[in-house]
Amino acid sequence: MKIRADCVPCLMKRVLFQARLDDRSDEFASVEAGVKALAKSISASKTTSEVGTEVHAAAYSKLSMEDPYRKLKVNADAIADKLSFRAQKYVDESDDKLRAALLVSVVGNIMDFGSNAQAVDAPEEFEKMFDDLIAEGLGVYDEGIVQSLVNGATNIAYFFDNCGESQLDRILIRELRKNGKHVTGVVRGKPILNDVTKADAVRTGLDTDLDALLDTGKFYVGVDWQHIPVELNDALNNTNLIIMKGMANYECTSEMAMSVPIIHVLRAKCKPVSESAGIPIGSNAVFAVLNGRRMSA
Repeated sequence: MKIRADCVPCLMKRVLFQARLDDRSDEFASVEAGVKALAKSISASKTTSEVGTEVHAAAYSKLSMEDPYRKLKVNADAIADKLSFRAQKYVDESDDKLRAALLVSVVGNIMDFGSNAQAVDAPEEFEKMFDDLIAEGLGVYDEGIVQSLVNGATNIAYFFDNCGESQLDRILIRELRKNGKHVTGVVRGKPILNDVTKADAVRTGLDTDLDALLDTGKFYVGVDWQHIPVELNDALNNTNLIIMKGMANYECTSEMAMSVPIIHVLRAKCKPVSESAGIPIGSNAVFAVLNGRRMSA
């Protein structure tokens, strides 16, 4: 997704937010570095992922720790884990377990700390909203297509997004594996924002719900498709279906015409993503894309 004017204040708000998470750092130096990187890299021809990565790399270089979100991620995982029993019960009691598991996964995507998007800035806020978010249901759901893609897949690559929501993704992944699917989880190669890394996956036991665990190989907002590790590339060559959680994974992929069908599972938390994907802002959405186009029944 190409960067838009609306993306700039959101990006810089997050740079300030994460600088303040690291109370040993000079927040001004981090923000200054981010602003300079933004001025140098911003271009209407670039994607939000490209610009965001350059800005965050500069801002992180002035922080005193590699993972400023670590405490927040641990807290988010703990709160989501507390909710997982209720979420699992909701799925178990549903007549359509795939739809219910997708909804449980989607609502966790509201944990997107420090942005201007329609999200929460603290995991405790999500705990209070959980039941209301579930009650909203799926505002956008390509039901027939999604069910057909899942039923026909044997090997699925599941790209994770944020910590916290990843604990609810486990319910969807268990449902997929229960139905005979081989699921390879893909996490970030380096700590960036509140996204899941291999260390986070092992810390929470997320890796135990997967057939394999790979990473994107680098510090990047989403996935740098031009420079993915050989092992991940080999796995994708044997994949029938990709499931991508969250807006960052959508943003880094929406400009690409990929021959493997992709199911995007996200909450449309900002106007640029809403307009790009053609889905209402604030909606819980599950939709399918093939060769860069929304699939239709």
